[in-house]
Amino acid sequence: MISALDNIIEDILKQANEKARGILDEANQKAAEILKTGEADRAEWERRHNETLDHECREIEKRAQSTDRQNRKLALLTTRNQVIDEVIAEAKTRLTLEADRDRFSMVWQGDILLNNTIDAIFEVKNQTLRDVAYEALTEDA
Repeated sequence: MISALDNIIEDILKQANEKARGILDEANQKAAEILKTGEADRAEWERRHNETLDHECREIEKRAQSTDRQNRKLALLTTRNQVIDEVIAEAKTRLTLEADRDRFSMVWQGDILLNNTIDAIFEVKNQTLRDVAYEALTEDA
């Protein structure tokens, strides 16, 4: 026979089990909410992180392309300057050999000293040619 005490104990155990199931269900719900929030936060962080990485990669690539363009222009300008220097040196040599001695000299004209030496004449032409080459290279930039 079940005594009154057994009935009380059984009721207390039922209530305790129901209360424990309620607490466990509530804990499981909170854990699920925390997990869901954590996954959403992780997904958002991953999205922002990937956007930042993509942006940084594009910026690095742009800088590399810009540097490459500048290096190619510089190499082209250097090569053109070398060609101009060679042509000018050859022209100076030919003119000096073919011209009479008095043609390329310093001359006083009134109060003004005219520097008609071959080096002075070619320095002016050389700078003009360099300016033209530089403008041609930089007008696309």
